[in-house]
Amino acid sequence: MLLSNFDLLQNDPSTWFALLIVIIAGAASAVTVHEAAHAWSALQLGDRTAAALGRVTLNPRAHLDPGGSLMFLIVFFGWGKPTPVNAANLRGNPEKSMAIVSAAGPVSNLILAAILALPFRLDLIDWRAPGQNAPFTGGSAESIVADFLVYGVLFNSFLAIFNLIPLPPLDGFALALGILPRGPARIVRRVGAYGFAPLGIILVLEFATPFGILSGVMVPLAGLVIEVVTGHSLR
Repeated sequence: MLLSNFDLLQNDPSTWFALLIVIIAGAASAVTVHEAAHAWSALQLGDRTAAALGRVTLNPRAHLDPGGSLMFLIVFFGWGKPTPVNAANLRGNPEKSMAIVSAAGPVSNLILAAILALPFRLDLIDWRAPGQNAPFTGGSAESIVADFLVYGVLFNSFLAIFNLIPLPPLDGFALALGILPRGPARIVRRVGAYGFAPLGIILVLEFATPFGILSGVMVPLAGLVIEVVTGHSLR
């Protein structure tokens, strides 16, 4: 999305670099909080696997994946380093404990989105819909802060919604197994037996065909989250 937008780079390089900065900041904050929350919650439940690797930290270098970070810049979609969790070390029922650890990532993103949205919710800063305003066009300190906050809310909201899809390797898969009744959980487990394939098919349909199944679901849901936390529409 960004690296492929060479027209913007050629015609307005300052705006292109401004957009680069806010995307990096927004994506890095969302991924870092998400993965650190997984590591912290696993540690609280008795598994030190991630902690031993230095993952209970808000240092982005511990959580950012080079390939996933590059994808954020290209298509506005990416990932961080998966947080290793050994379910056998978790206290209590393994599936329910894994559900808690899995939920920690999306929940942390929603909390961060709500925190970043407070200036908009309290009308301390004017809302700048990301689809209608180029970054930093206002030139004032307030407009710069607004852009950083907007993209922070945007990335955290989308990362939370995307990870709640009940397909491996996303958080929603383990969460569904831990909270659904036995019948629906059995169906989810059968789908999970195919590994990454179901999600891979959805991603191929999203980016290589006109059938935007993923965006058709995610954009309205993330837009709803953004509207709830900011009091303003995504568009």
